[in-house]
Amino acid sequence: VVVSGAAASMGQLHMLQLLQLLLLAAGTRCKIHHLALLGDARRNVIITSFGYNAQGTFDLNLTQFAVPDAISKLTDSGETAEKQGVIGFSLSRGSAISAGVNSNPHLCQLQQTDQGFDAVFFIADLPKKRLNLYRSGLGRQLRVCATHEKCEEEDAEYAKTLTERIEKETKAEEEHARRRREGNMLDTIKKWLPFGGEDGKEYIDFIPLHQVDNQFSTTLSIRFGENQTGKYHFIYHNCYNYHAHGYSDRVAVDLTVDVVEKNIDSFLSAGDVPKPQLYLYMSLMFAFVGFLWVSKVCSTDRQNVFRVHWLMTVLVFLKALSLFFHGVNYYFVSKYGHQREIWAVVFYVTHLLKGAILFGTIILIGTGYTFFKNFLTERDRKVFMIVLPLQIIDNIAMIILEESEFGEATFQLWYEMFVFLDMICCFAIFFPIIWSMQLLSEGARTDGKAAFNLEKLRLLRQFYLLVIAYIYSTRIIKYMLQFAMPFNLEWMTAAMVEVSTLLFFIIVGIKFAPVPRNPYLRLSLDGEDDDEAVAVTQPGIFDGITNRTLKEERIVMEDIPGVISGLNDSSDDESDDGSGTVKLIRPEKTLL
Repeated sequence: VVVSGAAASMGQLHMLQLLQLLLLAAGTRCKIHHLALLGDARRNVIITSFGYNAQGTFDLNLTQFAVPDAISKLTDSGETAEKQGVIGFSLSRGSAISAGVNSNPHLCQLQQTDQGFDAVFFIADLPKKRLNLYRSGLGRQLRVCATHEKCEEEDAEYAKTLTERIEKETKAEEEHARRRREGNMLDTIKKWLPFGGEDGKEYIDFIPLHQVDNQFSTTLSIRFGENQTGKYHFIYHNCYNYHAHGYSDRVAVDLTVDVVEKNIDSFLSAGDVPKPQLYLYMSLMFAFVGFLWVSKVCSTDRQNVFRVHWLMTVLVFLKALSLFFHGVNYYFVSKYGHQREIWAVVFYVTHLLKGAILFGTIILIGTGYTFFKNFLTERDRKVFMIVLPLQIIDNIAMIILEESEFGEATFQLWYEMFVFLDMICCFAIFFPIIWSMQLLSEGARTDGKAAFNLEKLRLLRQFYLLVIAYIYSTRIIKYMLQFAMPFNLEWMTAAMVEVSTLLFFIIVGIKFAPVPRNPYLRLSLDGEDDDEAVAVTQPGIFDGITNRTLKEERIVMEDIPGVISGLNDSSDDESDDGSGTVKLIRPEKTLL
C-alpha cells in the first residue's frame, strides 16, 4: 500500500510538472512577440516571419540596444563598414535573405544592399544615434513611420514624393555600381550614403535612436499597400562576427525587441487567417465519422468486436476534440494576438493523448493483436516501450517549440532534433507490420493450404501501404508544400494534412471493421485446391512463438456446414489420429 501510494504521488507530481510545462508553452503562442537577447553573439537571428495582406501593419519597439564599448564608436555605416562590419536589421519579402542566412555562412546579408532584394535595411549608426535606412527593390515603396497615426497623416505627402525619391535612389545605385566597377574607394561611402552625404529626413532616410546611458531605443511602424503584400522576414544581423577568427573574438550584443504583426481584423498571418474555420469544420467531420463508427460497432455482434475497435473509437473522438480546441486557440490568437491559457492546455492534453493512442493503435493493428493472436511478442513490446515514450516526448517538445520565439538561441537545434525523433517514431511503427507479414508468409508456405493466412497477409500489406501513404503525406509532403505554397494559401497545407488523416481513419475503419465476413477477422476458406481445409497449426501461425496461455483443443471436424468440408485422408495434410478427429491448435478468444 505504501509503495502504491508513493507511486501515485510520483505520478501526480509528474502530471503537475507536465501541466506547468504546458502552461508555459500556452503563453507563447501569439503574434505579439517579445524577444530579449543578452550577450548574444550569433551572426543572424530570425525574429519573425509573417504574411501581410493589404493594410497589414508591422510595429517594432526596440529597447536596451547596447554594444560593447570597444566598438560603440565604430558601429556606423560609413567607410569602415566594409572592413569592420555593421549591426542592424532587415525586413525582406520572400526567402532570398532568410535563405542566404543559412546557405552562405561567410557573407553577411545586411551588406548585400545592392543585390535588388525586396527589402528595407536598418543599419545602426550609433555615433550619430540613428538607424540608417537603405532600400532596394520593393522596399523603396514601403512607408516607415514612427506610429500608425503619423503614417496616416503623412501618406499623401509621401505619395507625392515617392516617384522622385525612387528615381533619386536608382541613380544613386547606378552611380555606386559604376564606382564599384572602377574600383573607386568612394564606393563604400556611396553604398551607405546613397543620398550623396545628405543627412536626409527622419523615417525616410534614417530612424532616430534615443540614448540612455549606453543603451539605445526606438519605435517604428510600417503599413503595407496593395502591391506590397507578401511574406516578410524580420532578421537581426551582426556582421562583426563574420570577421571574427574565433568565438572569443565575437561581438556580443544586448537588445530587446517587441513586435506586433497584424492584418485587417486579424492578428494571424495571411496564410493562417482561414485556419480557425478549417479546424472547426474538420472537427465536425471527425465527430461525424466517430458517430458512424460507434453505430457500426454497437450494431455488430459482440463476438466480432475487439478492444482495439474501442481504442479506435477513442482515437477518432480525441482527434475531433483536438481539432476543436486547436480551432478555438487560433480564434483567440486571431482576435487578441494571443491564446487563452485554459483552452491551450486542453488542446495540448488532447493532442498528446491523440498522438500516443494513434501510434499505439497502428502498432496493435500491425501486430495483429487480438485479431489473429492474443499476445505481444518480445519484439512488439520493445517497439511499444520505445515508440510511445518517444512520441509523447516528441509531441511535448514540438508543441513548446512551435509556440516559442524563432529568435531563441536553442530554437532551431531543438526543432530539427525533434522533427528527426518524430520521423524515427514514424518509421519504427513499420517493424511490427513487417514482422507480422513475415509470420503469415512463413505460415502459408509451411502449411500449404493456409488460404486464410494469405488473405490476412494481403490485407496487412494494404495496411502497410496505407501507413506509408499517411506518414508520407502528413510529414514529407507537408514540409514540401510549406515551401511551395503562396504566402496566403499556407492554410492549404494544414487542410491537406487533416484531410489525409481523415481518409486514413476512414479506410482503416473500413478494412478492419467489426463485421463477420471481414477477411482479417475470420478464417478464410478460399483455397486453390478442390479440397478445403483449415491450416491453423503450430508451424502455420505461431512458428517460432511460444505462449503458455494457448490451449490445445481436439475439435471434431466432421460435416460442419459452411466451415470445413471434403475432409479426405488422401488429400489433407492435417494429422489424423485415426478416430476421425483432427487436432487444431488455436488461441483462446481474448482481447486487448
